[in-house]
Amino acid sequence: MAGYTLRALRYPSFYLADYDAAVAFYTRLLGDPGTNEDGLRGWQLGDSWLTFFPAKGAVPAPDANPRNAEFAIEVAAPAEVDVLYAAFLAAGASPCMEPQDTWMYVPMRFAVVDDPFGLRVDVYCPLPRDVDRI
Repeated sequence: MAGYTLRALRYPSFYLADYDAAVAFYTRLLGDPGTNEDGLRGWQLGDSWLTFFPAKGAVPAPDANPRNAEFAIEVAAPAEVDVLYAAFLAAGASPCMEPQDTWMYVPMRFAVVDDPFGLRVDVYCPLPRDVDRI
């Protein structure tokens, strides 16, 4: 790919109409969720997480969670977040969050788009851990 190196697909998140049944089903398969918060359940799978949320409305607000699924693409360098974000926009994705340095469990460069098919795509690169909380 021009200008960026894809390192991993991580953190699949699904927004389910039958949330309670899905949580029960996957709990039987994967054990109790490692994250059990109001409005979400998550299972750690290796160095990533599988997360379920209750379904949202038919058309989510631009700054809200998506209505069906979300995943994260890790790139090799912080500047590549900006490059891949721009590539998504050029291909027809809608902007949700412009690239920025933030803290989400660890410091990272992070951006978000919605693709033309209703999927939310996070693009990120971890920053050095010695970076102060942003």
